[in-house]
Amino acid sequence: MSAKRSLACGILVVAAISGAWAAEPSEGADAVEAFVAVIDVERTLLNEDLARHQRIAQQRDLTLGRLQELHVALDGAIQRKDSTTMETLIFQVESVERQHSEEVAFERMVVERIRDRLRRIAVLELRLEGLDIDVERVVGPLQGRWDISMLPIDQKGVFNLKQEGTIVSGTYTLEGGWTGSLTGTLIDRKVYLVRIDSKLGRSMELEGFLSSDGNTIRGTWQSTDMAPDLQPFGQWAATRRDSD
Repeated sequence: MSAKRSLACGILVVAAISGAWAAEPSEGADAVEAFVAVIDVERTLLNEDLARHQRIAQQRDLTLGRLQELHVALDGAIQRKDSTTMETLIFQVESVERQHSEEVAFERMVVERIRDRLRRIAVLELRLEGLDIDVERVVGPLQGRWDISMLPIDQKGVFNLKQEGTIVSGTYTLEGGWTGSLTGTLIDRKVYLVRIDSKLGRSMELEGFLSSDGNTIRGTWQSTDMAPDLQPFGQWAATRRDSD
């Protein structure tokens, strides 16, 4: 997805959520249309993750093939008692094994995100089915201002969140002059947010868990910008700010 298209989808998500939850019961048709838009964006993001997983799986298979070749070569060197070749091959095997471990870890993260997206789509579709009967307007536990810290990029900022039902939206300000909007869900204390930057478009996905007292969030983030010079993932934490 291009940067312009990502930004357009992000704006659509925010507008759709606002419209869905601001609707009065007499405006059920508008709320239904808004929820359909949110679900469509979630499905677009799901397709991106499915394509990403396909690329990861292909690379994983190539790495495993290379690892098998190295083991066959190492077995031959051992049988020949060729210590010089053995040392070289052992180093190569260890290097490729580390690469494989990193690929497996990344694949697990993407698989978990695919599973979560499918769950969110299912929840949103259930909520959509009930919109013509009752439009819930319940303020959720993420509502409020949160002090944010992101590692290892050592960046701090503030999230201003709104939550009605399972749907979360809001805005953010981060050190360095970064601002934008947030959209996502809270389901069974599991937080999912998409960061839509005012300059970059959709730039980050954040996942985490809300503490039992509702005052802290801890989790991981992943950049959607594949530029090689950028940190691709890390951890984040949020602490609820006392009312100003």
